[in-house]
Amino acid sequence: MNQILFTQDKRNSNSQDTKKIVLFFAVSLIIFGLILFGQGVYGIVKKDSTQVNKDDETTTISLQQNNSGEVIINVNSQTIISELIYYWNSEASQTISGNGNTTMQQIITMPAGQNTLTVKTIDVNGKQKTETQTFKLDVDKPNISLSVIGNKIKIAVDSKADLAYVTYKWNNEQEKKMDMTTFEDKTKFETEIEIPKGKNTLMITAVDIYENKSEKSQEINGISKPVIEPTINEPYITFTVTSEEDDIKTIEFVYNGKNYKITEDAIKKSQNAKKVSYKLTLEKGKNTLIVKATTQNGGTAQEGWTYEKK
Repeated sequence: MNQILFTQDKRNSNSQDTKKIVLFFAVSLIIFGLILFGQGVYGIVKKDSTQVNKDDETTTISLQQNNSGEVIINVNSQTIISELIYYWNSEASQTISGNGNTTMQQIITMPAGQNTLTVKTIDVNGKQKTETQTFKLDVDKPNISLSVIGNKIKIAVDSKADLAYVTYKWNNEQEKKMDMTTFEDKTKFETEIEIPKGKNTLMITAVDIYENKSEKSQEINGISKPVIEPTINEPYITFTVTSEEDDIKTIEFVYNGKNYKITEDAIKKSQNAKKVSYKLTLEKGKNTLIVKATTQNGGTAQEGWTYEKK
């Protein structure tokens, strides 16, 4: 009886040991499987990451400077380009869509001086290609010149690069800005402006597309212009030319299509060289009179009138 019980206990003990061994191996297999699965996932992620960050050997980027102060970017790829990214130095980047193309060209304006351009492409598979190159652009500042013509001053600006804008102002008045985008020749600007009476300071600023700035100021004494006034007392029309500061030099007028001139000598012989009057006989019908007067210092004025005599 005791032998039978001992044999049965031994069998039970062996059965429990077997279950423990099976459980141990089962747990070990599960753990081993999880380890293999994790390594597989890690390998896939690492592979994808390597592919994304790997430099694209199927894409070429060429950068070329032209004679207009621009850089031409040409991209050729065996795969569709997702986007083109470029930036100068550490400035903000510009992104352009590839629009399903395998080739791209972009022309960009160069900043003045020495600058580094970085260009990067990303294809539809996430592969990247980067090209970096340093360019140098030497651009002289715009040149400003002034010349006085009578009671006007001529402003002339010449620039090797296209001008962005030109501004000018008298004294503390509000400046006038000329936007050069509408000009056919953007390297030149010319204008004539009236000189105010008395002592004045003219300030001119010229800026090109590379932000090169030139400034010039000049003090100019404004020339007073003569005043021309008509008086009609039929059958005559009389015009009077008056100058407050300078003697009158010449008077030219056109009356009903005919040209006349009162010379400097004739004016000097008059009683008052600062005030000259001239009387004309009105003709029947339409009468047209245009008078131009010039002072000794170049002040000029012109007026015109039309009068109908019945």
